[in-house]
Amino acid sequence: MQVDLQQNYFELFGLPVDFQIDEDLMHDNHQKLQSAFHPDRFVNGTDQEKRLAVQKAAWINEAYEILKDPVKRARYMLEVGGLHLNDDHETTGDTAFLMEQIELREEMDQCRSCSDPMRCCDHITNKLDQRSKEYSADFEAFYQQGYMEDARQVSKKMQFVQRILEQIDEYQLELEDDIN
Repeated sequence: MQVDLQQNYFELFGLPVDFQIDEDLMHDNHQKLQSAFHPDRFVNGTDQEKRLAVQKAAWINEAYEILKDPVKRARYMLEVGGLHLNDDHETTGDTAFLMEQIELREEMDQCRSCSDPMRCCDHITNKLDQRSKEYSADFEAFYQQGYMEDARQVSKKMQFVQRILEQIDEYQLELEDDIN
């Protein structure tokens, strides 16, 4: 099994550059690559072989982590498609979307004082999961049609939704800790 550090992550796992991926194939290929390039296999190798094994293993794991996460995968696809992304300075200009995010954050704050905060969080999570599915479908359609700027805008929305979902998960963990 060969690994070329110049390959993109999709090529590494034998996948087409597509938002919908064969997760089983990716997982199987990840396991094979990990086995073939795990640094422990090169314990008796030269210093250069050991260094290359560590580098390749880290690259394989990074590729897997990016492709298994839909938001990271979308952003990576844009980079593969030639767009330079500057996440630190990019935001969305969609005011309706931004207002929706403000409302969701306010709902999250209200969960803290409601009688059943877990149910409140579940309600928000369900809404966000639905939005996530919609944005994923939008991203895929824009990307396939070559509307890269539109795909980039949707990927920003995907990131926002993911962040709020992570915050809700953290809050739910806090609630569980308080209960126990």
